[in-house]
Formats: sequence, C-alpha cells, structure tokens
Amino acid sequence: MKLKPLAATVLFCAAACLCGTAQSAPADNKAVVTAFFRMLFQDKNVDKAMQTYVDKNLVQHDPYLGDGGTTMADFYQPYLEQHPMASAQIKRMIAEDDLVVVHYLWKESPEDTGQAVVDIFRLRDGKIVEHWDVSQDIPENPANRNTMF
Repeated sequence: MKLKPLAATVLFCAAACLCGTAQSAPADNKAVVTAFFRMLFQDKNVDKAMQTYVDKNLVQHDPYLGDGGTTMADFYQPYLEQHPMASAQIKRMIAEDDLVVVHYLWKESPEDTGQAVVDIFRLRDGKIVEHWDVSQDIPENPANRNTMF
C-alpha cells in the first residue's frame, strides 16, 4: 500500500505521539531553558537545575567540561559559591525544532563589564541533551557604540 505524502506524515506524527517520541514544540523548549537559567543562575540551585532540566548523558561541546550532567554541576556548584553575585541577563532567545539559542550578558559581579555569551541547547523530552557555547569579553572601549546586544 502506498501512502500519499500528507497521509504518511499524519500517520508518522500519530505514531510518534503514541510512542512518546514526539518532539517538544519550540515554545516548550524555550520555557524549559528559561526555567533552567532561572534555577541555575538566579536561584543558584545547581543540583535541582541539573536534575530537573539536564539529561544525565548530556553531550558537552564546551572544551573545558566533560560529558554528563554531573560534570556541569561539579563546575557550577563551586563557581557560583565563589561568585555569589554572578548573573546571566538574557537578551534574546531563539528556538527552532529541538534547538534553543540564548544570547545573554554574563557578569561575575555587578561592577564586571561582563561577557557576551551564546549558548545553544538541544532538547529531547523536556531535557537538555546537548550543549554548545561561545563567549566574548565586552571591551572597556569598543570601536563602535552598537553594543554586543
């Protein structure tokens, strides 16, 4: 039996929903990442943030961290204790399919000029399963007035 493209798509989506493998909507993924940022960087509740929002088998692309959610927790727990005024101010967030991109201002203290950071998260079933990041120091005297945000 040959299915027409639309019928095949509908059948696949129905099967995915029944099997519990359907992708979360981009808006749902943005909500997960927003809650993760709030719990980690505002509430400073590292263990709960990791248990709630990060898959234990996290694939990490940050060259300074190993794979797995516990590695990320092992980094952030002492770091946030040493920098209790550290903050992440989200400037924009973009979601498409299973990816969420966060562009934010990271500061270790209120007087810090900070860094412009972009994190990219891949999510599956409401959990962060993969992470990439890039960061750039904000210069004291930039060559233009456009800001990095």
